[in-house]
Amino acid sequence: MTTHTAGGASGTLETLTAALGNDVLRAVLLPEPSLPVGGVRVHEPGTAQSPGRGDIVLAIGMDDVTAVIALLRRLGGVAAAVATKCRVQDDADVLRAAADSGCGVLVLDEGIDWLQAVALLQGEIARHAADSGPEPSGGVDLFELADMAADAVGGPVTIEDPRGWLLAYSSDQTGGDPVRAETLLGRRAPTGFSQALAARGVPQEIARSEGPVVVRGVAEGAADRLAVGLRAGSFGLGSMWAVVSGAERRQVTAFARIAQRVAVHLMRRRTEDYRTHRVEMEQLAVLLHGGPTVTGSGDSIELPRGAHWVAALAVAPNDPSARAISRSRLEHGLALMQRSRDLTVHAGQLSNLWYLILTVGRPQENSAATVRDWLRDLLDDGTGDRMPIYAGVGSAADDRGGLPRSRKEAERALAVARLAPAPGAPLAFEDCWARAALIRVLDPTVVADLETVTPLWRLREQDTAHGTDYLPTLHAWLEHQGNIRTAAQRLHIHANTLRYRLTKIEQTVGINLADPDIRLVLALQLKALDPA
Repeated sequence: MTTHTAGGASGTLETLTAALGNDVLRAVLLPEPSLPVGGVRVHEPGTAQSPGRGDIVLAIGMDDVTAVIALLRRLGGVAAAVATKCRVQDDADVLRAAADSGCGVLVLDEGIDWLQAVALLQGEIARHAADSGPEPSGGVDLFELADMAADAVGGPVTIEDPRGWLLAYSSDQTGGDPVRAETLLGRRAPTGFSQALAARGVPQEIARSEGPVVVRGVAEGAADRLAVGLRAGSFGLGSMWAVVSGAERRQVTAFARIAQRVAVHLMRRRTEDYRTHRVEMEQLAVLLHGGPTVTGSGDSIELPRGAHWVAALAVAPNDPSARAISRSRLEHGLALMQRSRDLTVHAGQLSNLWYLILTVGRPQENSAATVRDWLRDLLDDGTGDRMPIYAGVGSAADDRGGLPRSRKEAERALAVARLAPAPGAPLAFEDCWARAALIRVLDPTVVADLETVTPLWRLREQDTAHGTDYLPTLHAWLEHQGNIRTAAQRLHIHANTLRYRLTKIEQTVGINLADPDIRLVLALQLKALDPA
């Protein structure tokens, strides 16, 4: 798969890597740094490839240094550079092969997947092409492009992202239908219409087609449409839709040409958004984890005065596609949720968790409840179908210095929340600190070690071999803090029977239940065995 940029210079290897930065793409060796970059190609072993002189070849799945060296030698004098995730920076053989072949070596950051790499590279290539080409999209926003497309085909236009969320729409509503009206109100196509499209295979047809696709008779009350995929090579960026029937060939051609400009615009925005997002995430991490740089690079995140709460969120589904849907719902929920003048939110994903810093400008006695209510509304998202996301909330921090503590509390509250079989309301640390402490104390490795230290295993063997109930008896007595009467009621036995069993337990395993240390250790271990 190769993607090329038509018209104008696309930038050089040197300018491309400099624009993306070493935290995205590190140039290990560039024998010809001023070589213009023409496109991006995915290396496909076993195929007769002929990359262009300015192509960057992505060595996907190539983790062996020897294979990278062989690819460099094969592409010498043909491709501009090879991009790999293989750690080749200090490999003398790789550097020698690159120098001999004239083919550059680029190392992609491990945190970036290959689809992102294609998007970032194509976005930067498109930016250079648009800056110097005859038809730049710079200075024209998506809404203006939607208006241009609507003028070209004679019908209202919407531009959507790959998940169907509305990005932009034309200003002229003439000729629209109920589906379009619902799309503008709900910020995405109605569920019934999307399901009807999926049942007919329309999204797949749009993804496969090189040009616009006519969509007819999909659902009752839905007008005919013209749809085109927005792509950079095989990388999907979304789609553009026009409510129009019987478009002429010249109109379809113009619609497709404008779609190319929309794709360039989206690629540029995606690249810029990614760079901005990466910087913001680094700054957010500094704020949440503290350390000597908390007043340095983190300062560019402007937190208003007030009280700050940190929330930690975890997506529940294990299925990758379900997780992606949940993340999308959360992202759009954060974008659309109303903030009051006194509530500001900073959010971002670090590792596998989402973190929110919620600031109340003029804190009141009920501000903590207000924060939890806002989070609950966010996760309910107004659809009646609650997002499958667990949430924990730390206690209030008066300033930046308290954010790391609130973050730790939020993570510990989240750990308690995740013990539930399904996500519930956001859980505050103040409401679960004891359970959170138990989770830390009863770490599985500690519990496993206790098994070899305490005599509980002997009680378990005694119960199994002789049909006694020593283990549940001890558990009930410890749980009721040594109260014979209430423990006996719990077990539905006479108090004297309980006293007799406790004596037999001491004799069987040789312990003194009057020792408070022994009682504490046994109670913790029994709690780990039966956390409920």
